Amino acid sequence: MLEDPPFDLLCPGRRPLGIAPVLLPAAEDATPDWDGFAHLLGRIVDAGLVPGVNLGPGAVEVLDPSTRAEVVATAGAGLRGRPFYSGVRAEPGADGAFDPTRLAGMVDAVARQGGTPILVPSPTLATLGPDEFVGLLAWMGDWCQQFLVIDSAGDRWAGGRTWGMDVFGAILDLDSCGGVLHASGSRRDEWERIRSRDDNRPDFQVFSSNDGAIDQIMFGADHALDLSAAAPDLVAQRDIAWATEDPATLEFQDALQTLATLVFRPPVAEAQHALARVLHLRGWLAHDRVLGDRPRRPATDDDLLLPALQRLGAC
Repeated sequence: MLEDPPFDLLCPGRRPLGIAPVLLPAAEDATPDWDGFAHLLGRIVDAGLVPGVNLGPGAVEVLDPSTRAEVVATAGAGLRGRPFYSGVRAEPGADGAFDPTRLAGMVDAVARQGGTPILVPSPTLATLGPDEFVGLLAWMGDWCQQFLVIDSAGDRWAGGRTWGMDVFGAILDLDSCGGVLHASGSRRDEWERIRSRDDNRPDFQVFSSNDGAIDQIMFGADHALDLSAAAPDLVAQRDIAWATEDPATLEFQDALQTLATLVFRPPVAEAQHALARVLHLRGWLAHDRVLGDRPRRPATDDDLLLPALQRLGAC
């Protein structure tokens, strides 16, 4: 039994804010499928979630800087002033050390397109100590009006690390940081952060990126689920049902969790292809190709995915 049950955090009637990663699929020649990207971007907007580009495991590592810049420019042009988020990544300079000038340029490019930057994990970022990390975030506040940061376990992002509650408390004191995408996979760690947020800075947003526990919205989290890349309409439907205290919410939530569990089951490296496969089965993509040398799920996966989608009325 939990020593400190989170029942005080339950918040029926609350509509969470959702960030949905936009999958950048691959064309037949292995280059980005920009038409597919634009279509998926529109689907997310239509669902009422906020698009997140250059976001999600595998996205920033696979793409070179010029392609990531093109993703931001394409999203900015297509959204025409509507909000979006974009991952930015700390990378080494010519001398191999962290180059803050490069990061500042990425932040500025996102802001100029009308987006909000999200600092994603990287091996370079992981070399910083806690005080250096908080100092970098404070510095980022000089480059843009607002940003978010990802707090993630290393098995999910290259260079990922969870910073602990001391660093989280310091982040709460940074007015320019509007929220954290929490991806440790730990419910308890997330509840700790939600409680601290509620006690110290209620306007700060804790976005749950735990696809193994997508019901964290019921405990006061917002969400940035990779599942939303393939099912933004279904996730939004769940959000609305929770906000309106619809009794059917829990059964729909269970069905949605089943889909998430299938997509993100081990080996997790194959999840990018599983998301593309779901999009293809739903008729949202004409193919299931993903960029880079990503491992693929077997064709027999459809025998699992189709019943899960049919249970949700999505296929």
